[in-house]
Amino acid sequence: MTPSECITRSTRRHFLASAALGGGPLALACLMAQQATAEPKKPIMQTQGFDLTAKKPPLKPRATAMISLFMQGGPSQMDLLDPKPLLNKLHMQKFPGKIKYDNAAQASSLVFGSPWKFKKYGQHGTDVSELLPHFSTIVDDALVIRSMHSGVNNHGQAIYALNGGRPTAGRPSLG
Repeated sequence: MTPSECITRSTRRHFLASAALGGGPLALACLMAQQATAEPKKPIMQTQGFDLTAKKPPLKPRATAMISLFMQGGPSQMDLLDPKPLLNKLHMQKFPGKIKYDNAAQASSLVFGSPWKFKKYGQHGTDVSELLPHFSTIVDDALVIRSMHSGVNNHGQAIYALNGGRPTAGRPSLG
């Protein structure tokens, strides 16, 4: 089709459709120019900010440094610093409650108590096993945390959860 044929075959509908397509960019340019010169919109709600700068503690701390030891592996806390008298009472008996097994083929429902003896040491009477004879002399200078727990049953993932907050590797932690 030649240009002269295009002109002769044009209908009013074709002309209006072509004109409408050309007018859109003009209107868009006009709207964008108005927005560029307009005052920026103020947010409806203030964004919430948190002051995360370090602040002075209300009391002067006695400690000036801390050594945090997280030792994966080794003896169980129930054999070192956390006696479980009921476990010793139920030693070699079947567990009276329900047990959910991760690997039922290797599981046992027998309860095992600690074979070690405990004594109370220090000003606050902290339980210390006979496995830690020197620690019992400095127990007042140490902090023993017995309240940590995780909802993860597997040891590897539970360690990640306790140190980083999630059961996956790669999260920041204290140590």
